Amino acid sequence: MRRLILCTLIVFLLTAGGFAQSPYSLQPGSSGDAVISLQKRLILYQLLPGKADGIYGPQTKQAVRHFQEHLQKNGYDIVPDGIATPQTLLLAYDDRAAGELLNLKVGDSGSGVSELQTRLYDIRLLTTLPDGKYGDQTAQAVKEFQLLLIRSNIPKATATGVADPVTREYLFGDLMALNLRLPQTFDDSRPTSLTPDDLYAKSAILIDMQTGDVLLSKDAQTKRYPASTTKIMTLLLALEHMNMDQTVTIPGAASAVPKDSSLVPVYPGEVMPFKDLLYGLMLRSGNDAANAVAVLTSGSVESFAALMNKKAAELQMTGTAFTNPHGYHDKGHYTNAGDLAKLSLYALQNPAFRDIIAATSYAMQPTVRRPELLITVSTELFDPLSRFYYAPAFGIKSGFTRAAGFCYVGAAQKDGRLLLAVVLGGRTRNQAWTDMTRLFQSGFEIE
Repeated sequence: MRRLILCTLIVFLLTAGGFAQSPYSLQPGSSGDAVISLQKRLILYQLLPGKADGIYGPQTKQAVRHFQEHLQKNGYDIVPDGIATPQTLLLAYDDRAAGELLNLKVGDSGSGVSELQTRLYDIRLLTTLPDGKYGDQTAQAVKEFQLLLIRSNIPKATATGVADPVTREYLFGDLMALNLRLPQTFDDSRPTSLTPDDLYAKSAILIDMQTGDVLLSKDAQTKRYPASTTKIMTLLLALEHMNMDQTVTIPGAASAVPKDSSLVPVYPGEVMPFKDLLYGLMLRSGNDAANAVAVLTSGSVESFAALMNKKAAELQMTGTAFTNPHGYHDKGHYTNAGDLAKLSLYALQNPAFRDIIAATSYAMQPTVRRPELLITVSTELFDPLSRFYYAPAFGIKSGFTRAAGFCYVGAAQKDGRLLLAVVLGGRTRNQAWTDMTRLFQSGFEIE
């Protein structure tokens, strides 16, 4: 098999083009797909910094020379001249020739480290988000996984904290063989067997909306950042304090949002129905709309935040504090899964709230700044063409910041039953959709 792979590779190298002089080697001046492929391998070996750009320049030549020096030291008859000859190219793709260059260790960085950290994070051995830098925490997580391999009697497994080929083979392989209880190994055909360990999210809660029973809970009282799920409170207060059928003028505060904010957009001085602003708040998750709602409702963003905290206290959301109406990251702005569930259960009693959060599209009326604007929700749970589509699901609100991770508060209705689920601290949108579906399927199967 290895011989076949190498033969296929050399055919690719001979036909890929982009060589400066010889059709059998790569050297300074070469460019194209073959160079990109080589650079990716050199990056994997931590010999080439940056990204593969397809240009064989001085850095690539130096990286090739370092690789050739490694080969020479390990007994290969090769000249370290920085020219990727056919022999160098073949050995560059041979894991046995690469040897210890395939190891990832403290001090390394780059995409290979990020991929390693992502896998360790997903199986809960690494608690911090991937940053592409192999530090002590990553080494400790690798060592814990290696100890697991040793307990599972995996040949050649050692607990060094260095991510060697054996470690990575099993880490990125079939984890079911290691008898781990992880989200990746959960059997979705058995929804009633769901446990907190089968969820990707850091915190979660599932509630029967008709009985109030908590059907599943995972660190539901642990402090988390809510991101744009904050807008559930913003919408609720707007509906309780304003007439949604009135016409409003967008205040200047709408433009006073961080540059990387999600926007409807709405513009200071624009005149529109308050109802349109609320749909923009939820369907487009506009931070500009959130600021506008805050000022229109209570005079300023600061006074609206005070109103949010007052309402939170009324609802006994004891683990929650708000500093803004949109959820852009602030260390003083936090909540937990249990509190968000309390808020949502209360808000869903409001018919106007239900109408807005259940909508998947809405046509905002034209203004002097723009024609009619059709806004839609991008939630894959509601998209029949998505593999994450879940027909019983509806509403309520998603959110994401790097500090918060991916968050979602949602509901589902099936056979006369209503469920509410909250997931906080997911690494990706897809993991959140998976968690939501698992929670709902589990809840609907419970007698």
